[in-house]
Amino acid sequence: MIAHLSGVILSCFGWVPALVVYSVKRTHSSFVRHHAGEALNFQLSLLIPYFVAWAVFLGLGVFAPDLSWIGSVLIALIWVASIVLGALAALAANRGPWYRYRVSTRLLMLRSVTR
Repeated sequence: MIAHLSGVILSCFGWVPALVVYSVKRTHSSFVRHHAGEALNFQLSLLIPYFVAWAVFLGLGVFAPDLSWIGSVLIALIWVASIVLGALAALAANRGPWYRYRVSTRLLMLRSVTR
């Protein structure tokens, strides 16, 4: 659950706790490996819209300062989406099914190392 909820606090850096959980716990169980990998892929997928939103914010801040609020709104919307989708995934992980994010791209094909 920590891997899924990491984006709530760290927003753009939510992939760091997900990577730590995946690295430490991947050999403990396939269920934990799956959810940590899903959280890592989701957090890495969120970096793309975060970069776009930050580029809009900075670009408008330089060239049209009166419109730079648009970038702030985009960043806030992405963060809220991260909170909602992360909470849904954490609840699903707590209930027990193998959850997959619907809006996540599979940037990393994560496999565990067998003992």
